Parts: sequence; structure tokens; C-alpha cells
Amino acid sequence: YDSTEMPFDDSLPSENPSDFFQEYGPVFERNLHFDARLLPSKQNDSNKKRNKRASSARNNKKPPSLGDENTSIEEVHEFYDYWTHFESWRDFSLQAARELETEDHLENAESRYEKRWYQKEIDRHAKKLKQQEVARITALVERAMAADPRLIQERKRLIEEKERKQREREEEALNKKKREEEARIAEERRVEEEKKRKAEEKLQKEKEKKMFRKCKQAFRRYVSEALEELLEKEHALEDEVDLICNELDRLQLTGFNEKLDSKPAPEVVSLVKKQAEDLRSGASQKNGEEVTDEATSKIDNVNEKSAVKAANGSSSTPSSSSSSKVKVPFTKEELSALAKGVKKFPPGGANRWDQIAHYVNNLCRPADPRTKEECIETFNQVNKTVKAQRNGGSTAVPAKTAEAANTETSKPPEENSSGWSSEQDQQLQNGLAKYPATMEKNERWTKIAQEVPGKSKKECVQRFKEIRNAIKAKK
Repeated sequence: YDSTEMPFDDSLPSENPSDFFQEYGPVFERNLHFDARLLPSKQNDSNKKRNKRASSARNNKKPPSLGDENTSIEEVHEFYDYWTHFESWRDFSLQAARELETEDHLENAESRYEKRWYQKEIDRHAKKLKQQEVARITALVERAMAADPRLIQERKRLIEEKERKQREREEEALNKKKREEEARIAEERRVEEEKKRKAEEKLQKEKEKKMFRKCKQAFRRYVSEALEELLEKEHALEDEVDLICNELDRLQLTGFNEKLDSKPAPEVVSLVKKQAEDLRSGASQKNGEEVTDEATSKIDNVNEKSAVKAANGSSSTPSSSSSSKVKVPFTKEELSALAKGVKKFPPGGANRWDQIAHYVNNLCRPADPRTKEECIETFNQVNKTVKAQRNGGSTAVPAKTAEAANTETSKPPEENSSGWSSEQDQQLQNGLAKYPATMEKNERWTKIAQEVPGKSKKECVQRFKEIRNAIKAKK
């Protein structure tokens, strides 16, 4: 009856109201009249269909109101949630029958089939009217939500919040990128500084090495000039020079060079020998702390053997000394070292055979060090073998000795009284022509000596002076 006979205003407020609450409030209150959830007879049926959110709202005795500007946003959402799930009990059957003009036909139907057909037509039209009612309520809710200043403000706040978060994310990404760029630049700067530091260290080391090399060259030049002035062999102080260059650092060697500067040749040689002796005594003292009893006993045995050899050499002939000791023949390696030592240390040098024996022992490292007497005896045997072979005779010298005599110690057949062969004189002349006098003196004679195998720089200089003096004497 209320759905059809009583007058009802179905109109909706405008989309842009001047006063939202005054225009939309009465409309929602008016439409609450058809709320199916407020009918006691419909309570059981409606409980089966409602969902959870509608259930919480329907449990309230009083439906939520539109409220005012001060209503909380939670209550506003609750109000619109209630109306979104609004269920109307409004019945449009009578209105549908009147609009179809089938009310009298339904009562005067001739058969039940006709009556049933009219009823279906009425129900179909009533359903359409019901759908229009639902669409009207939906339009009312949507229009209210679009015009509600509280929801407008809330949407604006959400948009601002979203934009703020977006700005924060962009700023964070920008700051992160900036930090990464700064870290990359700092790392590149660090790597560049590290490379620069290493390059400087390398340059400093190279500079230090170059200065040390020049310092060694200056020291060797002092010693070489002193030996040349004293008419001694260039290699006379070779061991001492090597020891000093290996043991002293650059500053110490520089100070030692300053001490040698402007000193006479004998004093230079004396200072070099004293410095080498001090280094040897310091090294031997340091090593002596680590020497074991076994090493000490070996040194004593070597000293005893040396004393026996010296005593035998001074009191008896070589034949008697050889009878008191079992001789160990020279190996092929020792014979080769002996031949090289004879070439390296020519006659006329101080302690020549001591140096040759020391050279053989350092090169071959025999269990029993060779003495100068053994070296002299072996060398004499080699010479006898060579002479016997030239004269067609034969000796009982071991095969190794004969082989060494043929390969290492044989002299050129055209050797003159000065120890220079014609081939070596020609090589010297070629070297003098190849390296002019405009070169630095020390470097020039070093190059010339390399052109003459078996001759040192000092020997080449002396030979040149001999030839020059002979030419001058003829003139």
C-alpha cells in the first residue's frame, strides 16, 4: 500500500548543491522509509543475504546519518557503505498492472492459463520498475559521494599524500644516485691517487737505484784509477770492491767515496782493503754466533791440512810432499777452472797462485780445497803434456789432463815475448780504429778490451803504450 497509494518524492538533488547537508540530508531520510532491513517481518530473510560489512552496519538499531562537516571520516565511510548495500522493500506490482492496464483482465481471465500469462507480464514490468528504483538509489549515493565535501577533502588529502610519497621516493632515488656518484668519484680519485703514489714510489726507487749505480761506478773508478797509477792489475781488488758494493748502502758508499776523493793511490788501496777487512770481520763475527760444533770442527780440519801442506812445501821437495799425502787428481771441471784462472791472473801479479787456487775453489767447491802447490803442480804437468805432444813423445799424464791441455791451456803458436799474439795485436788495432779517441776514456778502453779475447783493459792500455813507445823510438 505504501509503495503505490501513498505519494513519494523520487526526485534527486542537484550534482552541485549550494549546501550539501541541507539538500542531501532530507533525501536520505525520506528514502529510509523503504529500507528492508528496518522491517521486522523481513529480518530473517535479510540475515541470510547480507555480507559481513553490511552485517556490522545492520546490527546497529539506528541507521547511520549523513552527519555534518565535523563527522569523522570513518563514520562517513560507514554511512556510504550502508547505502551502497541498501535494500528496498518497495513493491511495484500494482503500479505495473495499472501501467499495463491489465488489472481488470487479471480478475476476469477466462482460464488459469490466461491469468497466469497476465501475472507474468505484470511481474516482468514490476521487475523493471524495481531495477529503476535500485538505479535511482545508486545514483543518489554516487551523486552524494561526488558532492560530499568531506570525501572531496579526503580524496585531496590522499592525492597529496600520494604525491608527497612520490616526491620522497624521487628524492631518495636522487640522493642515492648522488651518493653512488660521489662514491664512484671518490673511488676513482682514490685509485688515481694510489696509481700516482705507486708511480712516484717507483720513480723514487728508480732514482735511488740510478744514484746507487752511479755511486758504485764512481767507487770502481776511484779504485781502477788507483790501481792503474800503481801499475797493478785491474782485478787485484775485485773481491774487495764487490764486497763493499754489496754490503754498503748508497749513503754509506757515498760517504766512503767522499773519503776516497783527492786521496793518493796507495791510501785509496789501503782504505779499500781496510773497509773490506772490517766488513769481513763484522760478517764473520755475526756468522760466528750461528756456527755449530760440527762446522767448527770442519774449519779446524781445513786449517790443520793447510798447515801440513805449508810445512811440507817449505821443508821438502814437491816429490817428498806428494809422498806424504794421497793425491786426488783434478776433475775435468777443476782443470777447466784452473785453465781459466791462469788466463784471468797472468804472470807478474801479486799472490798470483793464491788467487788462482781461490778462484778454482770458489768455482768448483771441492770437498778438500785446492792449494796453490797443487795448482802449480797440476799446471806443470799440463805444460809437460803439451810439450810432449808437440815433440811427438808420450807421458803418463791422465787423459783428463791431456784433454784440458789441448782445449784450455794451450798457447797460440805465434805468441811473442810480451804475451801478445799477432792475431791479438790485429784485434787491438781494429778496436782502436772502431772506437775513436773522442769517446770517454774508461768506456773506450772497456769496449776495446771486449774486442780482444783473453786480454783485460789494463793489458790493452799497456800494449798500446808499448807499441806507441816503440814507434817513437824508431823515429
